[in-house]
Amino acid sequence: MDNKLGYELGNWVVSQIQSPDRPTQTTFSLLGLDWDLLPEVFPPYTDPGPGLFASWVPYQKGSRFLEMGCGAGIAAVIAAQRGCERVLALDINPAAVENTRRNAARHGVAGQVTALTSDLFDALDPAEVLDVVFWNTPFIEAPEDRLYAGQIERAVFDPGYEMVRRFFRDVAPRLSAEGRVYLGTSEAMGNPEKMLRAAADAGFEARRYRSESVELPAADFGDSPVVKAHTNERGIVDMDFTMYEFLRR
Repeated sequence: MDNKLGYELGNWVVSQIQSPDRPTQTTFSLLGLDWDLLPEVFPPYTDPGPGLFASWVPYQKGSRFLEMGCGAGIAAVIAAQRGCERVLALDINPAAVENTRRNAARHGVAGQVTALTSDLFDALDPAEVLDVVFWNTPFIEAPEDRLYAGQIERAVFDPGYEMVRRFFRDVAPRLSAEGRVYLGTSEAMGNPEKMLRAAADAGFEARRYRSESVELPAADFGDSPVVKAHTNERGIVDMDFTMYEFLRR
């Protein structure tokens, strides 16, 4: 595990989401729309990443689109609204799949979105061909032997970056000739080197598609020495949310 800051912040995020003092919220607003939220689904409003990534995806009218790790289904719903011909949403968390179905119904696109419980691509028909695949990755690298303590952690941590490696290995044969993959990550909090290596090993070329810097007040994270080491003179920890585009070589 290389990124101690990312791991520290990932644990902090999980502790905040799972805190018994946190108000229960069943709906939220994002990208100008209202969404349902079920318990045990990562709340997309807690950081800028989910909204930024979902707004950056280049949805192509008439394309076959897949949202991996769909959570509340934001990108899947927007893909259907933007005219994607076939929209698939996959998540290992059954609550996320149900959440996606509810939000598709809420926004009038239930007939266009197919949501399935799946460990990466396992539930997908092997004959399915995709034009655009998007994944807001659980980009916080955790130790390889870390076990998940609940579904929320699956949306945050990737022990040893094994999921990223599996993803690139399994997505390649499912893409159309001009198919593209878009991954949301953070260069400050994640491990882009391991991600890019996994992509290259599977035959993909990568480019940084979009990125936005975010300033986080260090005081929000308590008295962590790891956070202090990355805090500037203004008491700020500089972060980013970055999307990469991948094409097969």
